[in-house]
Amino acid sequence: MKKIFYFICFVLLAMSCTKSKEVELELGSDPDSRISDTLSYVRKTLIGAPYGWKASLTTEYSGGYGFYMQFGDNDRVKMVADLNDATSSELKESTFRVRQIMAATLSFDTYNYLTMLQDPNPGTYGGQAGKGMGSDVEFDYVKTHGDTLFFEGRKFQKPLILVKANESEASKYIAKDYLNTITKNRTFFKKNPLTSIVVDGVEAEIAFGFSTKKMSVVVANSDGTFSSSFADFCSTIDGLEIVGGALLGNAKIERFIWKDENSIVGIDSGGKEYPVKINSSSVIPYITALGTSFSIITIPDVTTFNGWSTDFIGRKASTKAGIGRWNIGGQTLILNTTDFKFQVVNNKMAVVFNIKYGENRTTLTYNYTYTVENDKFKFTPSGTPGGNEGALYNDVRYLLQERINTDTFELDYFVNPETFEVMSQFKSIEHPDFYFTGQNN
Repeated sequence: MKKIFYFICFVLLAMSCTKSKEVELELGSDPDSRISDTLSYVRKTLIGAPYGWKASLTTEYSGGYGFYMQFGDNDRVKMVADLNDATSSELKESTFRVRQIMAATLSFDTYNYLTMLQDPNPGTYGGQAGKGMGSDVEFDYVKTHGDTLFFEGRKFQKPLILVKANESEASKYIAKDYLNTITKNRTFFKKNPLTSIVVDGVEAEIAFGFSTKKMSVVVANSDGTFSSSFADFCSTIDGLEIVGGALLGNAKIERFIWKDENSIVGIDSGGKEYPVKINSSSVIPYITALGTSFSIITIPDVTTFNGWSTDFIGRKASTKAGIGRWNIGGQTLILNTTDFKFQVVNNKMAVVFNIKYGENRTTLTYNYTYTVENDKFKFTPSGTPGGNEGALYNDVRYLLQERINTDTFELDYFVNPETFEVMSQFKSIEHPDFYFTGQNN
């Protein structure tokens, strides 16, 4: 029996000796010594990084955020962050402590850029009233792996990851180059809203929401359907980091970095590069996106617009003038926006003229069914308009009876050359000089 007992002890001892060193607790002779050793280790490591730390975290109600931090032995920390232009270019100093709560905890004691994410006043950074963006300012130490420290927020359990910066990176952060990179990121993806990368032969469309701090990924499946996913991201000194990574096939895309002034590549966990492609059309065919990605196309209340033909501009003006002949209670009717509302599941579409008169609002709604053949749309009026729609039917004839009711249309994506917004465009087959664009909603 003793031999069996000693053998079991030997096996357990051998297993403990081969345990991963990622979970860092510097072992002392007793629990108090162990936590003291860990506190000392975390503080010493934070302060001992000669060029500071690149940091990233995610929030409960928003996306990812990037930081650069320098910890001093005077319990002061300096940081920049990618919250806005000011925070990314101005070093903010505050205090920090490494103390024992339930574990070794890194606490940011005074107001800084991390605290802005926690601020309950929406006027500070736009977070939820009483909640902010859902960020912590106290983080429990989890482990060390190589040059990386892992922490976890005490309330929201979101990771805070710190990676040692090198001399070149530190000098760029301090020289305010962080803002330059952030601006470059925004500008590129604003001017090129239809971008993708090819992973293992599969093209994935990527888009970055710099207000939501989330990246979207859309992939075409082999059965003709499409899958979408989202990941938090933040800006770094050389591009973008996908916090936690984005899984595409067998590859985990962890970051996007600038190769030169004009090209950016995705990098997976193995270091493989995936060039970002600039496309003129979406990975998702328009006919698939209509009714899934958006179902309303809104014609703005302006005189001219990118992607509008002269014939459409004239007919829209005539329609507005026709509606303006009418009044309610002495208030002239004024055409505002116009919506093309699609119900793809039953092949219905409604043209809705949004009208204002004084401080009031009303609509004129004209219903259609439609067919699609070879990606070309044919709209057929549903019955005879009655009520206000019937009374004003002759006044909207320039757009409806003379074009929408009779023509066949191609619908496709249109990238606004001024705002780079991805929109929709109608083009008449029978009247090539009649075409217009609208915003996708």
